[in-house]
Order: sequence, then C-alpha cells, then structure tokens
Amino acid sequence: MKEELLTIETGQVRHKQLCADVEDSRIYEILAENGLTEGTVVIWQVNKIRWGTFRDGHITFADGKPEQTALWLEGRFFNEKGEAHLTREKSFIKTQLFSIRVLLDGEGESCEHVDTLSRFWGECKAQDADWITLRDDDRKLEQIVPAVADQARFYGLVTRSYIGYDAVTAQAGYQDYRYVRIASADQKGEI
Repeated sequence: MKEELLTIETGQVRHKQLCADVEDSRIYEILAENGLTEGTVVIWQVNKIRWGTFRDGHITFADGKPEQTALWLEGRFFNEKGEAHLTREKSFIKTQLFSIRVLLDGEGESCEHVDTLSRFWGECKAQDADWITLRDDDRKLEQIVPAVADQARFYGLVTRSYIGYDAVTAQAGYQDYRYVRIASADQKGEI
C-alpha cells in the first residue's frame, strides 16, 4: 500500500487513561470496549520481545507459545483504528497492574498528525501467510513479525505522531504517538 508519509493530516483522536489487572483478562475487555478486536501486538518481556496478533480475546505469538503476563513489562495492541499501550509501572512491578493509555482515531477532539515509517533491521528471509522472518546476517539477529499483504525485501513500522501546541508559546510539537501497522519499507532504487 503506497501512501504519503511525512505530511500533516487532520482528523480526530480520543485519549483514555486506565489502570487494569491483565491477569484477569481485563485487557481483552478494554480492547473490545474500544473497538480493538483484532490487530498486531508487540510485548516487551523481562527476557525478550514478542510479536504477535490478537483477535477476539486471543493472542497468537510468532513463537507459538502462550501468553506469559507475569513477565510483561510493556505492550502495544494496535491497528489502523487505534492502540492500547500497556506499561507496568515500577510501583506495580510485583503485581499484574498496568497503566493503559488508549488512543482512538476518528472520534473525540480535532487534531493533526504525521505518519512516519521506521525500517526494521534485517531483511526478509522467509514469509508465509502468517509471519515474516527478518534477519540481519552480519549481526546474527533475527525477529519474526506478523505478515502483511505486500511482498518486500524490507519492512518497517508505521507510527502516527499527534501534533499539539503549547498554550503559552504556541510552539508546535508532538504530544503523543502510537503504532499503526507493519508495512513494506522498500525504497525505489534499492538493490
């Protein structure tokens, strides 16, 4: 999907701040309440980063292993419509309580935003209907991310940054951001 990146677009965004216990599946209720029933998930655990997909209250990770919420430090559940960003605060480290910030496009306050694409390290070494394996052979690094429709050599993460204005100085800047999707990051003229 070709799109115009790095241009200011207008729209609407709604922001919510919550706190929830992920052990009791409350996160799936929060996702469903906000229309986030399917999309991509990335989880930072104490021992690794895991990519996966979520649909109707179930996560499928690239490694095929089940959720390990006790090891979660941070997570982002996202799609074109919005994102739920979970953060285990230091004061919650011995609990399953997470601070959750939800951003939803298409409703709420008027805003401006800019979409950017940041390329993942490594190039596509394998792809099937569900997963893409990205590998940097020189550094012996590999990650497996959810598949997208476009076939490409390189992939990246589209991030949406919301523009805000300081009330005193009227200076513009990014006030928040969210993940949107994984996309082809091939550039014209690349070998």
